[in-house]
Amino acid sequence: MTVIFEEIRRLEAARKRGDISEADFAEAKGRLLETVEDATVLPPFEFEPPRRQASKAAPGPWGTVLIGLLMAGLLTFVAGQLIGNITIAFTLVATVCAAIVVAAFRRLEG
Repeated sequence: MTVIFEEIRRLEAARKRGDISEADFAEAKGRLLETVEDATVLPPFEFEPPRRQASKAAPGPWGTVLIGLLMAGLLTFVAGQLIGNITIAFTLVATVCAAIVVAAFRRLEG
């Protein structure tokens, strides 16, 4: 681009000295500017962090829910056997699961 500017300045200087006419200057400048390709102006680049890809090995959202329910059922059964009362064991497991869900949502918020 600097070469083109220098050539235009050289043509202007020649025109001012009277070495070339106004028409010759306009024609030479036009030919010179035709050689320049149009530039595409892009918006400034903004960094966007790469999106995380879900692992094919990890269970989907429904798989995670199913695993959680199965674990809660197993824990209820084991606690019921240890305590001797399935109702109290279910209440205990439901309370622990609710506490885990509340803690997970608080972690997502902050």
